[in-house]
Amino acid sequence: MNKELLIQKWLDDELNAAELKAFKALPEYDSYTKLSEKAKLFKDTSYNVSLEFEKLNSTIKKRKQATKTVQWIKPLLRVAAIFIIGLAVYYSPIYGDMATVNTLASNTASIELPDNSKVKLNAASSLKFEKRNWKKKREVSLVGEAYFKVEKGSQFDVVTWLGKVSVLGTQFNVKQRVNYFEVICYEGLVSVSYKGEEIKLPAGNTFKLIDGAIVVGETNDSLPSWAAKNISSFKSVPYSEVIKEFERQYNIKVETNNIDAEQLFTGSFTNNDEELALKSITLPLQLKFNKPNNATIVLTKE
Repeated sequence: MNKELLIQKWLDDELNAAELKAFKALPEYDSYTKLSEKAKLFKDTSYNVSLEFEKLNSTIKKRKQATKTVQWIKPLLRVAAIFIIGLAVYYSPIYGDMATVNTLASNTASIELPDNSKVKLNAASSLKFEKRNWKKKREVSLVGEAYFKVEKGSQFDVVTWLGKVSVLGTQFNVKQRVNYFEVICYEGLVSVSYKGEEIKLPAGNTFKLIDGAIVVGETNDSLPSWAAKNISSFKSVPYSEVIKEFERQYNIKVETNNIDAEQLFTGSFTNNDEELALKSITLPLQLKFNKPNNATIVLTKE
């Protein structure tokens, strides 16, 4: 597997057993884990994010100018940058000309773009755009999930690392996670670009990318349930994605024991009642759950 994808999945705590073994085999593994432990201990509210970004950028430039570069430094700097960005959730929502909004687990956020379009950001997600240069660069970068209600006549692109969505006066939802990409159009028309292929989605249509496979379908919903009702809903989605969404909404780790995590799941769970949500995602599959501590839930077959 690509090293950077391994790092990304490690940061998201989404490595399976085989991927974790491969990650631990990386020569940089000790450096990454040490950096992670240091970040967890950080408590100082006087932390200057802008200054640390400047230090990081300066270090990267110096490394690029050097005739000989220690190769393991580059991915380590990327990890450092991600941790600094994570800390910026608390201290600096806007860095330079780039407007950035981040949400932590169990939280959502509402944003208004420069053209008055509205965005609602789901838990554990990030949205960036150039506020001052919006008229020239009408583009937002998304990591995670967001619901867009675009002002009539406005046009811009939503860019993710799995695909791009182009819009013109419409309402739609975009979800981008590791190995999963989903676009749902509720009003108007959106265009999804993936690996040179362009797919038009009129209202009521959906686009899913699951482990590289494209699935086009339909929906009867008029709004995403997480934004309208605080409910996470799924239709023919791998159970692993349901578990990850539960983790994001309740900020808790879920472990599975002898469960087929790739089976498709159709259903929903509430985002404001953990016990009820657990029953909603376990009873239909005849699973049991227990909570050995406040930070972990274990799912097993009955």
